[in-house]
Amino acid sequence: MHKAIISGIGTGGHYFPALVVALEFIKQRVQVIFLVRKGSPEQEIAAKYGITTMAINPHGFFGKSLHAKIESLISMLISIVILGSVTKRSVGMAFGGYGAIPLVISCIINRCPFFLFEPNRVPGRATRLFSSRARAIFLGLGSNRKINGKAFITGIPVRREFRQGAPVNKQADCKTVLIYGGSQGSRFLNQIAIDIQKVLPGNFQLRIVSGKRDYERIRANVIGPTSVIPFTLNPWDEINTSDIIVSRAGALAGYEIAVSRKPVIFVPFPYAIDNHQYYNAQYFSTTTNAVLIEEKDMTAARLVEEIQKFGSDISRFDRGLILNAETRIYEIVKELS
Repeated sequence: MHKAIISGIGTGGHYFPALVVALEFIKQRVQVIFLVRKGSPEQEIAAKYGITTMAINPHGFFGKSLHAKIESLISMLISIVILGSVTKRSVGMAFGGYGAIPLVISCIINRCPFFLFEPNRVPGRATRLFSSRARAIFLGLGSNRKINGKAFITGIPVRREFRQGAPVNKQADCKTVLIYGGSQGSRFLNQIAIDIQKVLPGNFQLRIVSGKRDYERIRANVIGPTSVIPFTLNPWDEINTSDIIVSRAGALAGYEIAVSRKPVIFVPFPYAIDNHQYYNAQYFSTTTNAVLIEEKDMTAARLVEEIQKFGSDISRFDRGLILNAETRIYEIVKELS
């Protein structure tokens, strides 16, 4: 394997694992071309790390209007044509989402090996569609459904900053509870954080990552020691300086928290496709120091109760959590390509 084309197009759950794998391949002296959308976050992040990029512009298809679906198909075809000469004599590495489709189809046309990465417990559409044609499928959390093809459980690649240990909170007499709804924030978690302020014992303080859309509303309602920020470019700083985390259950966010060795209360987003956040949280609750509470069962009183009784049983973090996913992925790709 001398050249790898890696698709980093999509949300943070797609491009951050792709970024970590790209850096590992480069470390192993593999030429990497990182697929991005022009002017996108993944392009900016790749540039920061000095990774060679190539811009294509596929659009999402599912859940769109008829007009948008036609535009999506055209954008996919254009992207496939652009990739035609690039994927020859290369290895493709697709990290899910609509951004993976042009790369996979181009690899199939050129008869080049390609690999899929699936972070969630419930396989996404791209995985279900192309797994039988892939050289191998890498599973972040394992799968609760049958995968057609050769599958390996590798864990999820996370940035090294999350693995630099778990600093002890300097305010030992006051534990920090981080309300972490991801880069976009969670209106439900934000509201429940506001609701528990008056009943949370004095030895706890709240730190809310609200998301930009809800920031002004939440900022206007914080009291006492509660603090709020709209977003963070360095989520590891927020996680590593917290004592307990309340979070949605995206696969990447869950893994980032897990490798940071922090206790967490997962409240899955109930409207996620195939309810995949519930199954992600279920996995984390058996392998890490985590509790799963469905949104329908979550109240302010319940959250305060869980925060108060939550222990920090670090020994539980050794129950099946894989910490070197990018190395495993590289070794398997090297062997099979």
